[in-house]
Amino acid sequence: MKSYPSINYFGDYWGLPVIAFDKLDGSNLRFEWGRKKGFYKFGTKNVMINEKSEQFGKAIPIFLDKYANDLEKVFKQKEYRDILSFVCFAEFIGEKSEYGQHTEGDNFDTVLFDINAYKKGFIKPREFVKNFGHLHIPDIIYDGNLNKEFVDDVKQNKFNLKEGVICKGAIPGKKAEQLYYCKIKTNQWLDNLRLRGGEKAVEDELKKHSSMIEI
Repeated sequence: MKSYPSINYFGDYWGLPVIAFDKLDGSNLRFEWGRKKGFYKFGTKNVMINEKSEQFGKAIPIFLDKYANDLEKVFKQKEYRDILSFVCFAEFIGEKSEYGQHTEGDNFDTVLFDINAYKKGFIKPREFVKNFGHLHIPDIIYDGNLNKEFVDDVKQNKFNLKEGVICKGAIPGKKAEQLYYCKIKTNQWLDNLRLRGGEKAVEDELKKHSSMIEI
């Protein structure tokens, strides 16, 4: 089952076109749909889960009740009908969730933020917005070239974000288009992380490696 890659901080994609989505502060979960089985496989970023799993099992019915029927309709459209399976990635969040930690009894939700098509790769950002934007996806904060003004605006939290943004774009490659993702965190989020875990927690966060996704 496809896992979601780690994403680098901004810096490598100056001047390239991006769509910046609100980065929700929760836990990354995955839900696999097969043309014969429907949704049948579930996991966190690193392990498989089911509805009986202690922490994240509750997310499965929340996701299926919210998205299963509408996603299946899109997967059966002409554009996707030859693809055997998809892995849908959603953020599991609660009103009190922060830094990937959740409070028992909170009001939880799942928000679809990306989809990987079997043997095709991740769906391109504009295609994702066009074909899945009628569902509940993260808010689009910005659509334009990655530049210092926008980065500074996010860092200073002029958009009133809880964590920051994920920027996604696509450029032509030698064989196929390449996707590039990067993230920008608000200074406020990093300052709060520093209060929680000290300077080392911030250093560890900033050292996370980059990922170039090819489709």
